Amino acid sequence: MKKFIALGVIVFLLSIIVYVPASIATKILPNNITAKQYFGNIWQGSATELRINNIELGTVKWQFKPSCLFTMSVCADIQQENDELNSQFTAKMRNNLELLNVFAQGDAMILNALLQNYGITSTGEFTMNLDKVSFKHNFVNEIEGNINFTPLALNGVIRVFMGNVNSVIQTKDNHTVIAIENSNGHLDLTGDIKLFEDLTYHADVKLKQNERSTDFVINGMKYVGTTQSDGSVRIDQKGRLTI
Repeated sequence: MKKFIALGVIVFLLSIIVYVPASIATKILPNNITAKQYFGNIWQGSATELRINNIELGTVKWQFKPSCLFTMSVCADIQQENDELNSQFTAKMRNNLELLNVFAQGDAMILNALLQNYGITSTGEFTMNLDKVSFKHNFVNEIEGNINFTPLALNGVIRVFMGNVNSVIQTKDNHTVIAIENSNGHLDLTGDIKLFEDLTYHADVKLKQNERSTDFVINGMKYVGTTQSDGSVRIDQKGRLTI
């Protein structure tokens, strides 16, 4: 009998949710999340010109998954698209927020928000596949997957074609490690970036010339890091991401 009562309560709540307009989100979302227009209802709808902090996400569509209610959690399939980024994933909320089966592809210009403090811009395309991203107290708690750039070019004092850049992302202890390497670039790139919960990072990467390196690139290497005994250049830098 208790199971039937619980099921009846869930059905009743679902019937109410269907009639709640999507625009109700403006009253419950944090101040750093805004949108221009909402369509549909809180159960299945969309929003245009969605912005989180300084990041423009364009149009976002969502559809909640009723089956998750039986596990005392809330799940929704979400699609996002704008001129620079298209993504889709499942968001799950129980004790904390989790993003599952994240797939995204877009323009490498999205990195410019991270590189602008260094006078560098990026061009190319990327594809991201993440099995899971979990948050705890508004910080990234766990992340697993990879991001591939095909190809990537960094534009600053000199323009360096980095070729195909592959990165593997794993969570270890209290930080995330992004191991990176490239192929078919004007320089060989290896190293890792450690990203901590408070968005501070420690980048330790090595650039080494190869048969594709031009004299211009080789001469410019000494300005971006410390020259090692094998002729490579090491970039060892700490800072904080400003997103």
